[in-house]
Amino acid sequence: MNRTANIMVESQNYYRLNKKRIWVLGAAILCVIILFSALFITKTVTAQRNGDRAKLVTSIEVKNGDTLWSIASDFISDEYNDINEYIDEIKDSNGMASDDIHVGNYIIVPYYVDASR
Repeated sequence: MNRTANIMVESQNYYRLNKKRIWVLGAAILCVIILFSALFITKTVTAQRNGDRAKLVTSIEVKNGDTLWSIASDFISDEYNDINEYIDEIKDSNGMASDDIHVGNYIIVPYYVDASR
């Protein structure tokens, strides 16, 4: 009976060891699948402009509730790094020293369009 008990214990140990190996192998395969999915499935798409861009200006009437920020956010394009840079250009185009604008006044707003238009 001693030999039978040893065989059963060895069998149980072998089963536990294999069960642990299967879990580790499964976890490793899952990690590899997730890594490959993140690397190869996600793609970044960037639009590329064909042709040159032309800088134009338009004159707009300041309406009640307008701010330089709201006007700039309506006309800003990718040529500007951020909205503050664009607001500075609007101010320079109009000879403005401050951000104050008044209802009924007209300001010049530069903007870009495709040159093919």
